[in-house]
Order: sequence, then C-alpha cells, then structure tokens
Amino acid sequence: MPLGELILLAPPGIAVHERGSVDFGDLVMRPALLLEADATLRSAVQLRHRHVLVDEYQDVNHASARLLRAVAGNGHRLWVVGDSRQSIYRFRGASSANMTAFMDEYPDAGVDQLSINYRSTEQVIKAFASFAPHMGASSGMLPLDLSSNRGRGPGAPEIRRYDTLDQEAEGVAASIRELEASGVRLCDQAVLCRTNGRLNQIAAALEVRGIPVLHLGSLFERDEVRDLLALLSLAVDSYGSGLTRVGTMPRYNLCLQDVYLVTQHIRERDGPALSGLADLARVPGLSIEGAAGLARLANDLTGLSTASSAWEFLATYLLDRSELAREMARCTTVTDRLRAVAVWQFLNFVRELSPARSGLPIQRMLDRVRQLVLLSEERDLRQVPPGALHMDAVRLMTVHGSKGLEFEAVHIPGLTVASFPSTNRGQRCPPPVGMIVGAENLTVSEESKRTHDHEEQCLFFVAMSRARTHLRFYLARLQQNGKNRSPSPFVGCIPRHLLKEIANPPMLHLPQNALRPKRIQVIRPADWHVTDSRLGSYNGCPLRFFYTHMLGLGGARKATAFSRTHDCLYEFIRWLSDARLAGNPAIDAAEEELERIWQARGPSDHAFAVDYRRLASRLMEVLVQAGRGYRFSEAEPLAVDFSNGRVLVEPNEMAKLPDGTTVLRRVRTGYKRTNEYDQLDYTLYHLAGQSRFKNRFVVEALHLTDGTRENVTVTAQKISNRSTKTNDMLANIAAGSFPAEIDAVTCPRCPHFFICTSLPDGSLNIT
Repeated sequence: MPLGELILLAPPGIAVHERGSVDFGDLVMRPALLLEADATLRSAVQLRHRHVLVDEYQDVNHASARLLRAVAGNGHRLWVVGDSRQSIYRFRGASSANMTAFMDEYPDAGVDQLSINYRSTEQVIKAFASFAPHMGASSGMLPLDLSSNRGRGPGAPEIRRYDTLDQEAEGVAASIRELEASGVRLCDQAVLCRTNGRLNQIAAALEVRGIPVLHLGSLFERDEVRDLLALLSLAVDSYGSGLTRVGTMPRYNLCLQDVYLVTQHIRERDGPALSGLADLARVPGLSIEGAAGLARLANDLTGLSTASSAWEFLATYLLDRSELAREMARCTTVTDRLRAVAVWQFLNFVRELSPARSGLPIQRMLDRVRQLVLLSEERDLRQVPPGALHMDAVRLMTVHGSKGLEFEAVHIPGLTVASFPSTNRGQRCPPPVGMIVGAENLTVSEESKRTHDHEEQCLFFVAMSRARTHLRFYLARLQQNGKNRSPSPFVGCIPRHLLKEIANPPMLHLPQNALRPKRIQVIRPADWHVTDSRLGSYNGCPLRFFYTHMLGLGGARKATAFSRTHDCLYEFIRWLSDARLAGNPAIDAAEEELERIWQARGPSDHAFAVDYRRLASRLMEVLVQAGRGYRFSEAEPLAVDFSNGRVLVEPNEMAKLPDGTTVLRRVRTGYKRTNEYDQLDYTLYHLAGQSRFKNRFVVEALHLTDGTRENVTVTAQKISNRSTKTNDMLANIAAGSFPAEIDAVTCPRCPHFFICTSLPDGSLNIT
C-alpha cells in the first residue's frame, strides 16, 4: 500500500530506529536508498528481475518511483500500465505527476494507449470520455480515445433532480427498484458516494424501504455492534450508562423510566455497574417488566469479571448466556445476515486486538474503538467479507472503495457543489515549501488546492467508469437547512445531448409501518430550567442534551495531563469568584491557592508536569490581572423569556465598572477562535443584559491562553436570527424532539458514543 511521499522520504523516527524497527514508509524508503547507494547490489537486483510489470502506475508515490527506477534500470524490460485520470489515492502520496514524468525518466520508452473498452456501453464511455478533457490529470496525457467492445446500450446516462436530500434518497430507492423490475439484479447495482456520511444515510433509507444492501459502514456505529459495546461498558463504567442501550434489547425490554431510576441508583454507589447488577432489580419504582429484565441481565452476566478480556466477555455472553448467537445462525434475510457478519467482524477485532501493558482490557478496547473512529482508521473493518458478497443486495461504497470494480448499474447521488466535489478544507499540517515533487513552484496552499481539485475530478471519472450499462446521477436542490444547492460543475462538463434528463422522477416513499423519529414526553420538576449552557448542548446535539441533562447520564472522561490541568484551572476559577467578592486577590495569594489545588488534583507525576504547571500559572495570572479595576459581585442567573419558554443565562463572572456599567463576562481557557462571537452564548448574554440592565451593561469575553479580553457586540440582525433559533429549540425541547446530530469529529469524543442512538420506549418523569 503506497504511503505519502513526505513520510517515505523523511528520516526514520528516533524511537523506531532505536528499537531496530521499521514502519510502512521505511519498507519503501530504505530499499530505495540502499539500491541508489550501492551499485553492486543494484546491478545484482536488476539482473535477478529481468522483466518488471507495474499495474496502476498512477497510484505509485515518488518514493516507489525511485525504488522502481533502481530495480528497472534503463527500463528496457519495464512494462507500465496506468491512467492518470484514475489517480485517486493522493492521501497516500500517489501523484499523477509520476505518469507525466515517465518519459523523462525513461526517454527510450514506447507509449501507446488502450483503445477498446470491454466494460461499458458506448453511451457510458462517451459520458466519461467527454469529461476527460476538463480534468487536470489529463494534462500531458494522450487524449482519451475509446470504443466500446459491447456496442450501444439500452439508453443514455440519466440525471434525476429533487428538492431535498430525503427525496434524493427516495429517488435512488425508486430507481433501484425500477432497474430490478427490468431485469438488473440488486447485486449488479451499486450506489457510489463521495463520503461515508452520505453513504450511511442512503443505506438507512434503502433498508427502511425493504431494499437489502451490502454495506457495513462504520462497524462500531452499527446497532448490533453498539449493543455489544454497551454491554462491555457495564464492566468498567461506574455510571451504568450502557443500560440505556442494553435495556432496549428485546431480551431485557426496559422502559425509559426504569433506565432513569436504575442509573440514578448506580451513581449513588461506587464501582462499575457490573458489580452490582443483582441488586438493581430491587430498585424502588421499577416496573414489573423492568425488574424481570434486570434480573435476567444480572443472571446473564454472572461470573463475568471487570478484569475479563473483551473477547472472553462477549464469547461467554453470546454462546453460553444468551440466544443471540443461535438467532443469528438461523437468520435468512440479507439484512439479518449482514448483522451477523458485522458481529463476526467485531468479534474478530476484539480477539486480535494487541494487548497493552496496563489498565483493564475492556477499557483499553473501548478507548481503542474511539481512537479508530476519530482517526478514521477503521476503514478495513468497513469492508464486507468476500464470503458475503454472493448475497443479492445493492452494493454501497465510497468511490475510493469502488476502484477496480464494475457493476451493471451505477447510481451516483450528491452531485452538488460542496458534496461532489467535496469542499477543500486545506491541510492541517502542510509540508515545507519545495518538498512536494511536481509542485511547479506553487505555494503550499496553491498546490493543496490544485491537488484537491484534480483528485475530485479523478473520483468523478472513476465513479462513472464503474458502470457497464446503466449510469444514473442524482442531485437535490436544497440543503438540510433549506438553502439552495448549486449543481456540481462536473455535470455541466458533460454535453447535454449525452445525458437524459428525467422529468418528475419517481420516488419510493417511506412505508406506513416504518419506524419514525419518536417524541419523548418528559415531566420536569419546577426547579429544572433551560440554561444557556444546556441550550448550547442542545444546539450541538439534541440527543446528547437529552442523555446528559434529562436522563442524567454521566460519562467517565479519560484523565490526561491536559484535562487534569484544566480541572485545576476550573476549580481555581470557582475559588477566585468567591474570593473576589471581598476584593481582587494578589498574585501571590492566588498562586498559593493554585498550588494547593495542583497538589491535590494536578498531573504532578507526569513527565511534563513542570510545563503544565507553568501553563496553569500563566493562565491564572491572566485571569487575576483581568480583574483589576472591577468591583465583582456574585454571578446570578439572568432570565430571558421567549414565547416558547425561559432561558437562564449564567455568566461566568459579573462585575461593575466605575461608571456603574455591569460587565457580563464569559471566560474561556483557550484561544479566541475566528468565529468565536458567532456562538449562541454571546447572543444570550446580550439578551440577558438587555432584559435586566437595559443599556447599562457590556458583554466581555476573556480568553486565557492568548490573553484576549474585549467587549463583544452582536448585530441586531444576528440577535433576531438567533432569538428565532432559540425559540425553535425551546419548542422542540418542550415537544420531546431529541434527534442525534452525527459528526465524525465530536461523536467519538462524546461520553454517550457507545449508546447512541438508542432510547427505550415510554415517558420520563424527572424527580
């Protein structure tokens, strides 16, 4: 597997070198450097490998090209096949520049092109061939001149337009059934998406409409796998949050109120939930069914230890204690069989997981799962095993995953700007100027944009060329927020006469008996209020808000030196708020208090404890200095009333200026972000100030890391827009609407990641 050329050509890490080990990059770099430096060895290798064939040459990186040069010599016995228009692995370091530079490397080479396509019909070939001249990867390449071995097909590629993304998914479903009725089997059809997120949405839409799909998606986010992850969490989580999901399993069948009562009881005692399961059936207020389900769960997990390995825990549960393994073995539908495949894939993962040196094995495994999802390193687990590919179901995959495959019918949804092509987000860790081979004196940002644009074009080309007979494009006019979406410029590159526009395309609507998002009736006590921080949580993810602020679920955060340092700072901020009521303390007194907190809670045993301690002192000084000239008062909640409810704004600090103006201060420990003041919190601070103090107030933001301290103004238009948004959120909370907001970055960090998106049936009475 080719890796990035920057990694391959960089010196090996000191730690790897000291251990006498190599990484994947070294496997190419070291042989290349050795052969280039040792003429005798290079000659021996060239004599041994008299003929060299390289397929998919556009996918090699610079280091691999140098290794090939050392092995192939003058290239007289070298045969290379490649197409720069199919270079879609730039994230691994591959570059089509290697194709254009081939003649410079091997000036005596003969160049020819394949002229017959044995896969696609004439209409499909004309579509992707017409796009080729618009591609940056075509520069320096021979023009694409293909004829079809299969001749003309039954029709031209089609384009189908819809209003919304939901309608687009309904249109894909209808199109699949339409082709199936004409004789194209489901297993001969594929849906290719640019991103995994959209792929998951379409997979769910097809399954709920009774269309079987071959798609695992993110293994750790599948329902049947999350059920097992939730079970495992009971062995290490002292909050017992996993019961929220375990309780929805038919074997236990807990209602929402049962889960609330049980998790409240667990939080009042020490130790993981597993150690006290037998007592939970006697919690006061449980339903008869809930008590029976908890007793059954306690019996199922009897004898399993918190020190068990994940493999031992799950193998015992699935094979000896429950009927799940037997039920999976008896399943017959494609959907059920794919669930069994997912469980099998997960069990293989936990069995082969490398042991770590310390900590509970199950906790290490759960931490590893979060890390894999966060870094998108679980791609191999997304692949459907070869043994399951015979099932008659639609293949769903990203365009990257479709490389080398072909299908009778290919469906490509999401052909809008910022979807396909995707948005260029730049590089978080850009390489030094001049380090990229073939950059042609471009700046790093210019090269990054060019590379992104070229790869998106190649991805579209690859997606189209997977189709044998039927090629269908889909796009939605509106985004989820109701804003217009412009069509992808890629579609405009294909002449209109080569595409068939389908007027009023059919849609396969949701069946009447399909499960729909449920609303939850919540009875709240009189002293429960929506605060600004709680509303911010709802704005980020309504379901996380429900788990945390209504169901009262906790989450054990992994303690790191960074988090422990911040815990010390937050405790210091609380101390300072009380101390300032009698006057702003001196730096020495504040430092003494911070040291006391640090000795009790700080990462004093960490290798970089001195640096973390120095950081804490610096942030403390910024906070203390920011109080000079202010007369602080006790921060009190400020009510803001909307037509759909009330929000209590809780300022971090409140103070008076010499002229009597009230300061409502929001304190952040980090840097000021570019969009900092677009957050809802600052608008709520302004509304609270206007409600209580009329025009005699200012909203101040204090950022401790960069020392930024400034008054925040919010335009009248933004206040109006965010007031409307706040009112809508209050209405949704009152109506019991708590949908999940899926995000690839924040979800793996969420304390409720292993139980999302599960909720037991019934209403909730918060006591």
